[in-house]
Amino acid sequence: MKKIITTFLLITCLQSVGQVFNPGPVQNLVKKASDHIYNAKPDSAEYYISKAERYLPEHPVIPLMRAMSILWSEIPLISEEEFAKMEFQLDSAISLARFRDPDLEQPEMIFFAMASYGLLAEYYADQGYMMKAVSEANRAYGLMKKGFDIVDDYPEFLLTTGLYNYFREKYPEKHPMYKPLLWFFRSGDMEKGLKQLEQACNESFLTKVEAYVYLSYIYLRYEYKPDLAQNYLSALCEMYPNNFYAKAKYLESMANPEDFKDAPLDDIHALITHESPYYKLAGYVFLGYFEEKIIKNDKKAEHAYRTALKYAEEIPNHGEFFKSFGYLGLSRILVKTNRKEEARVNLEKALTYAETEQIESEAEKLLSVL
Repeated sequence: MKKIITTFLLITCLQSVGQVFNPGPVQNLVKKASDHIYNAKPDSAEYYISKAERYLPEHPVIPLMRAMSILWSEIPLISEEEFAKMEFQLDSAISLARFRDPDLEQPEMIFFAMASYGLLAEYYADQGYMMKAVSEANRAYGLMKKGFDIVDDYPEFLLTTGLYNYFREKYPEKHPMYKPLLWFFRSGDMEKGLKQLEQACNESFLTKVEAYVYLSYIYLRYEYKPDLAQNYLSALCEMYPNNFYAKAKYLESMANPEDFKDAPLDDIHALITHESPYYKLAGYVFLGYFEEKIIKNDKKAEHAYRTALKYAEEIPNHGEFFKSFGYLGLSRILVKTNRKEEARVNLEKALTYAETEQIESEAEKLLSVL
């Protein structure tokens, strides 16, 4: 009898360490909740989160999923009121992880605390709260280092390890001024990082969608391979048809005359009719591009670009790519119709917001002939 009780207690202990990472009913509920989170269906997500909470009443995955639900319902324009709710959930996730595992040695507790610190750091950085961002990032990095040692056994760590390996080398390459600040961080490996992110797309379940998002971002902004970004973004749009962020990025990946003739017009109109000025900006920018490059109607294109840029004024710290794309598109039409002074002003704005070498190069070329 004593042996049976000991065995039962050992099994219970092992299950408590891997309640989410291990396949089973809890993991299935988390997967279903995650699918609704990424499809921007917060009410449906909460239904499955609440069901999972019955199994795991004090597990950090519960508040982390609630934070992610807020994030993906509001992305990318998160108000201070909504962030306060998100911040509460992230702080709760960290507290629960540390309550269950004070030294943060268990893989699940490492992961959920690290993810929560990382999300806090990302938001604070976006809002310009650099001291807070650095503080949370340092905490996340300390846990990330633990993830480096167990990534082969726990696929959920492939995302953070892959991102670290890639950006540790790529970011100072693109922004040399930051290179001296990174000397005390361990070296990365860009090629290995990309492979790990691709692995995360295939092997993880909690971080799969984030791996798709980050890989597409890398191929759009750093590697300049939009055709590769298209693969991930088209898959996201198919999996989550209500994810407007994926729609906007998918259209961005197609933004060249050869590909854009096959652009999904339904997605453009869906963005235009969205209530968020961010998505309206994106929708009208791509409508302008479609009219200019595919339909060859400069009058309609100019109207769409100007409409887009009115919405841009409502979001001063977001949508830089779409702003630069819109100012450049409008400038092409202004140059063509000999409105040189207005074209010069808009080209300068395009350069101010430019996030890609292609936009910088085209804007500078147009400026040089004015």
